[in-house]
Order: sequence, then structure tokens, then C-alpha cells
Amino acid sequence: MTKKGKNPWVAVLLSLLFPGLGHFFLGKYFDGSGYVVAAGILWTAILLRSSRLMTLDPVALLFWFATAAVYFYAAADCYRKAKNNIFS
Repeated sequence: MTKKGKNPWVAVLLSLLFPGLGHFFLGKYFDGSGYVVAAGILWTAILLRSSRLMTLDPVALLFWFATAAVYFYAAADCYRKAKNNIFS
């Protein structure tokens, strides 16, 4: 359950540091776990395929777009849930 009075900007900052941290701050552990897993998969790919991902081919660009999408969607989701005091 999300506690009232949680600062949405703290949740956004934590989520931009690593997706899922802002959700954990809000007490949304299930949501946060999903974002942590998604970001973990993306960071594992970065570590394993870093030479390929530093090129400008379409696969690398798609990968970087997906990474940015996870980060920004997690941040926006944290802000929305903290601002609206969504429970459950």
C-alpha cells in the first residue's frame, strides 16, 4: 500500500537512478520488482554485448530506445502513483 505523504520527486529520482527503486520507496514492491528485472536484463545485455551496442546499427538503436523507455516509464509511473496516492 502506498503511504500518503511520499514525495513524488524523490520517487522519480530513485527510479531514474535505477528502475524499481522509486516503487520500492512507495511500497509498491511487486511493481518495483518487475522494473528491477527488466533493467537487470538490459544491463546484463550491455555488459555481455557492449562492443555491438556501441555501434549505430538498427539493433543497437532499438536496444538503447528500449532501455530509455524502461527508465522513463518507470519514473513516470512512480510520479503518477505517488501524486495520485494510488493504493494496492
